[in-house]
Amino acid sequence: MKKRIDFEAHYYTPEIFKIFRERSVPPLYDPDKKILRYSKDFSVADPVRIERLLYTPEQRIADMDSAGIDMQIVSTSAGYEMIETEDSIKMCRIANDTVAAWMQKYPERISGYAVLPVKDIRAAQTELERCMKQLNFFGWGAFSNFGATALDDDMYFPLLECAADLGAPIYIHPTNPYEGRLTGMGHVLISAGVGGGIDTTITLIRMILKGVFDRLPDIKVLIGHLGDGLPFTLDRINRRTLKPSRAPAVNKEMATYYFSKNIWVTSSGVFSNPSFRCTRDVMGIDRILFGSDYPYEDMHEVNEFLSELDYSDEEQDRLFYKNAERYFVL
Repeated sequence: MKKRIDFEAHYYTPEIFKIFRERSVPPLYDPDKKILRYSKDFSVADPVRIERLLYTPEQRIADMDSAGIDMQIVSTSAGYEMIETEDSIKMCRIANDTVAAWMQKYPERISGYAVLPVKDIRAAQTELERCMKQLNFFGWGAFSNFGATALDDDMYFPLLECAADLGAPIYIHPTNPYEGRLTGMGHVLISAGVGGGIDTTITLIRMILKGVFDRLPDIKVLIGHLGDGLPFTLDRINRRTLKPSRAPAVNKEMATYYFSKNIWVTSSGVFSNPSFRCTRDVMGIDRILFGSDYPYEDMHEVNEFLSELDYSDEEQDRLFYKNAERYFVL
């Protein structure tokens, strides 16, 4: 089996569940019903997934071995950034220390994205610096929004600048849209089916139009799910993205430029050959990385799908590990 470096795999620490149990508003955990509630529209009620999110590194590695996964770059699921500020600072540090211990024990098998207490920008900068300089993390695992704010908001630019200066790639993971027409119709609309991907694309395109990638030309950003639909619409976006752009947009280049220089996508959570072909044809195989979305997706099913796609052995090697080794420090 080919070498595999997994750019999207999730975990929780037991400590955050203690916080979730005490909350009366999402994110919260009902231990009796074994339901993890992220919003009024979306909950995780699968006890197996919840159990795997809390796996020890040994249990996680056993699952990796069964699926032929050589390394996982792990990130938290949502919630650490959404709780009260002081709790968030404490819980993020505990989570990062937990992953650092995993990395120290299994340096060839596990790496990590830092989780940051973004409600306190200075504390988040300090924690990212600690994770990158002292704990040797891979990057920062962010979300498409942090409630009423999102990564493209000006308040987060110092944190983006810190990530760029530290050489920390940013994985923008979808989360539930905060409000609007994507709410009120249940989990398919608000979560992984539609809403999360839309929220991610809005955040990323706003970052482009606001000139984030021009101001930080070396920043690296990853998104999942074969680009959350962006490869399909990229030509149309490009045709409407003027160079130079019209105010209030300030981007200096066409959208495709940033997708060829600053942005990568992973294979996580999409099992469609036409979708894969679209992403490969538009972005090129060098911009696609392997992601399993464990434990929300089954790693064996992911492997089976990716192994049966219509592409060459060399392209498969690039997706599974060569792109990772070429573009990133692992």
